[in-house]
Amino acid sequence: MKIDTIRLHAQAERGAEAHPANPARRAVLGALLAGAAVAGAWTPASAAAALQAAGAAARPHNAGFTQPELKILTVAADAIVPVTDTPGAVAAGVPHFIDALAKAWMTPEELAQFRAGLADLDKRAQQRYRRGFAACTPAQATEILQALRASSPYDGHTFELAARIEDPQAPFYLRLRDLVVYGYFTSEVGSTKELRYVAVPGRFDGDVDIKTWPYQNVI
Repeated sequence: MKIDTIRLHAQAERGAEAHPANPARRAVLGALLAGAAVAGAWTPASAAAALQAAGAAARPHNAGFTQPELKILTVAADAIVPVTDTPGAVAAGVPHFIDALAKAWMTPEELAQFRAGLADLDKRAQQRYRRGFAACTPAQATEILQALRASSPYDGHTFELAARIEDPQAPFYLRLRDLVVYGYFTSEVGSTKELRYVAVPGRFDGDVDIKTWPYQNVI
């Protein structure tokens, strides 16, 4: 699988929005990244434990997703990070990871917006293919997501993944995609089978003008 390089900046910022009874929410995301590869694949129990260890609420304050919503989320995650020569998002348990975030990290308003986005995916599938999104083929799900991406402009308030996840102005498609990516690369599956560490790619050159480098690639 070829995925563009992602620079995951998750350091907590001073003054970041805090959820009641929790530290800064950005710090929770940062702690999850710092403890990457804590589970071979996310399960409801391992995702909940990781969130609690990262500083999220010990008890869920939201109900999480319904089973029909989880099925929609699973098909969407599979379309965003499919199985190729490496395991995909579903094998990494990403839907369980996002469900845990919905229960213990998202605000009620964010969860309501995310649920509305999942319902919109289902509506688009019904209109286009006369079937629910969960019943779509991978190709059909991809076409729906690509159309949603094209109709979801974002003014680029931030290029930081963790900050964009928290940005209330980010459209549903970006939040969905970013959470899938976040969950994938904080799993052992994504962090060990997809990512590779290359100490010195190509040749070593100690005299490089770094001002000419693009500072980030964004997918």
